[in-house]
Amino acid sequence: MEQITITQNGFDEKYALYLFEKMRERFSFLPAAIDLERQGDFIEIAIKTERAYCPYIRRFVEENAAEVLAVGYKYAYFARRLNLPLLSETEKSLLITALVAADFQEDKGYARRRLCGFDSYSLDGVYHFRLRELVRRWEGILEYVPSDMCAAGLESFLEFLTEDGESKLFLKDGKVYDEEYRLLCKSKLTGKASAVGEILLGGAGQVYCFGETEKETLAFLKKYYGGKVVFC
Repeated sequence: MEQITITQNGFDEKYALYLFEKMRERFSFLPAAIDLERQGDFIEIAIKTERAYCPYIRRFVEENAAEVLAVGYKYAYFARRLNLPLLSETEKSLLITALVAADFQEDKGYARRRLCGFDSYSLDGVYHFRLRELVRRWEGILEYVPSDMCAAGLESFLEFLTEDGESKLFLKDGKVYDEEYRLLCKSKLTGKASAVGEILLGGAGQVYCFGETEKETLAFLKKYYGGKVVFC
């Protein structure tokens, strides 16, 4: 048997739990044991399996760990540093989610390249020592966010961001699915799962809505996506 480990130390445990749940779901059909252990702030996920399955598991781990870094860690980075007194907490969260979404694919690709080639994966180690250039880019973005940003400024940014989406997403019963009908849950990494968060992080170009749509989500779709929304 081979073992693959993922560790996290000193950051919000939701990141490790996100990976743990995704791996348990994905590998339920494999002859693999997936365990999570806590020692204070230190969390370790251990996957024990046959050697033949390791390359497949590693690809999945690297893909999703990169997602955690590009969404969860980046969101937390901005949340700690942005002081926006003219925005409500809900508006601030929406802005930060949009900032994360704007460069998500590029950030995720960068993070994944920094994760490859290891026997074990330390999320905080990669963040502190192998993502320095990427974090400097995030620091540069902060300089373009005015401290006096108000609701009108947020709306302008969201209008700009939602113009260029290319993905086809499906919304049903408050849950968002991609083009292959896979449930999306990246918004959990921001601290609050939401359909609006998934739509932004999913880079929606078109959204197909089935059944009733929650009032807040419906208002957001009508305001920023307009004719790109199809009600089925």
